[in-house]
Amino acid sequence: MHSRRQIIVKSHFRQQSVALQLDSTQSVLTLPGLTSLLESSLSDFCVALDGKPLNASTRIQVSKLPSVSVLTLYPRLRGGGGDGGATGAESRDCYLNMYAEKKPDKVDPNEQRLSKWLNCALSNEPLAEPCVIDLLGNLFNKEALVNALLLKRLPKQFSYIKGLKDMVNIKLTDVAGFDGDTTNAQFQCPVSGLEFNGKYKFFALRGCGHVISAKALKEVKSSSCLVCHADVKDSDKIVINGTEEDVSLLRERMEEEKAKLREKKAASKKSKNSVAVVVDTGAKVAKRQMDDASGNGVTVKKFKAGDAVPVNATKEVYASLFTSSKKKSDFRETYSCRSLPLGRN
Repeated sequence: MHSRRQIIVKSHFRQQSVALQLDSTQSVLTLPGLTSLLESSLSDFCVALDGKPLNASTRIQVSKLPSVSVLTLYPRLRGGGGDGGATGAESRDCYLNMYAEKKPDKVDPNEQRLSKWLNCALSNEPLAEPCVIDLLGNLFNKEALVNALLLKRLPKQFSYIKGLKDMVNIKLTDVAGFDGDTTNAQFQCPVSGLEFNGKYKFFALRGCGHVISAKALKEVKSSSCLVCHADVKDSDKIVINGTEEDVSLLRERMEEEKAKLREKKAASKKSKNSVAVVVDTGAKVAKRQMDDASGNGVTVKKFKAGDAVPVNATKEVYASLFTSSKKKSDFRETYSCRSLPLGRN
């Protein structure tokens, strides 16, 4: 005998459940078959049997059903997809444009600031001795900058750096107990102890290379370095990673220094040329005077070492000091004997 199976139909719109009895001779259950049993259309509902969704092509073996099954009816939302995601009012273009436009990644401003103060502006590697800055206050690892200059791979933004004269060696003071964590400052002001992390203004001194905070220079008024006591002028102070206004002032100062250097070189070259002209003119005048003297019947005697022999000195020996000691000979070397004269081998 076939056991009769029962299906309980539940719906959110009906407070009471409906029980359906399956025919014992029925072997396969389909969604149209359930529709005929309910005697109502299920087109407005999503149907699930024991939690598994059913569609028009689903075929269920009745023999595999439990004695009591639950058929749940969910209302189908209008809008085309049945998932509630479209109402017919939206345009498809807005979704396409939303995914087509790539949004820029958000950058943590703190990480960006620390990277500028703790890494090389060229290689983006952590700062390591020896370090340098350019005349506009950018920080570099010296090795990376010199290699870029030698290989002629310096970016256009640093094209004003032509050689070692355009960089300043700096001395950074390490933070005591630094553990290598890149999220913390590695250097500090040797006077005030302020961290070298971009929150405070720092200067590099061109003469000695020490890096000191603006706060320390302001509180301790001095015309010398606060670390090594070397003389310091205002023009020797270079703002590190300054604002646009600071960089503009540093650029003007750099252009003025380069213009003065060009003028100095031009003046030096002009002075050398004038000295050469004077020497050349003097030589020509002396030669002209000698020519005039010989033309007037005056004999100019040529100096000979033999005419000024010291007392107790032989004339030939003394003269040999100013002439070659080799005597002329008719000796001719051959390709097979270049070291011994002919007749001596």
